[in-house]
Amino acid sequence: MSIITIIDEMEKELASERSLLSHMNSRRLILPPGFLKCEQKGDDCYYSQIVRLDGRKEGSALDPFNDEHRLIIRELMEKKTIVHGAPILTKNIQAMERCLADLRPYHPSDQQFGELLGPEYYLDDQLCIRDWKRKPDCMNHAFPEHRIHETKSGKLVRSKSEVLIADMLYDRGIDFKYEPELWINGKLYYPDFEILHPTLEILIWWEHLGLLDDPNYVFKSMEKTESLARGGIVQGKNLIITKEMPGVPLTRGAIEEAMRYYRLI
Repeated sequence: MSIITIIDEMEKELASERSLLSHMNSRRLILPPGFLKCEQKGDDCYYSQIVRLDGRKEGSALDPFNDEHRLIIRELMEKKTIVHGAPILTKNIQAMERCLADLRPYHPSDQQFGELLGPEYYLDDQLCIRDWKRKPDCMNHAFPEHRIHETKSGKLVRSKSEVLIADMLYDRGIDFKYEPELWINGKLYYPDFEILHPTLEILIWWEHLGLLDDPNYVFKSMEKTESLARGGIVQGKNLIITKEMPGVPLTRGAIEEAMRYYRLI
């Protein structure tokens, strides 16, 4: 997991804990006074509401079979949770704020001449941008005669839908490879697109399924998707899958939606 991903997740967690603490503080203002005392006697549990009056603790018995009392019991339980939970959230929020203020992502490509450096200057989970940019694409030599559609970047692809995807990536200035080599568990694959994420500097793969009316094609596509998943390339995480079939073509809107979901744009 990259430091950028860690920061992103911490910011989400910070927002969530701030929201929960705010809810706790607002609820605490309207919950009943005092605290709940529970006493177990045999198989029975007895509840009391304890409040301070003139410096003394006064207890009032609560009957769990009485609707009004049952609500008080429930709200005093909620108050107990808030009393113990709010300080934890407060400390967590303060710690995350300090941590986020000090954290600074490291990536060689951000430094002067960093893109010229080799993988030895990269952390284990970081992509060596220099090596990736040198990686050739269009490596799938099966049926080269099918690559007849030219894209804005000059690459030849196999379908008009792939032209649409390639051109939208190109228009956004997003670096990508078309049908590069990808080794997974000792087996060679050729994903439709391999994309360099413009901000996270990780790889995203894109498979377009264009023959869903062909059962054999669907079966092979499912096999490929399962193999990619075994290699850690999973839809919703780092694998985009778009689809079309007769009468339901791929649209620019669907492509843009996928790009936004994976924060490519």
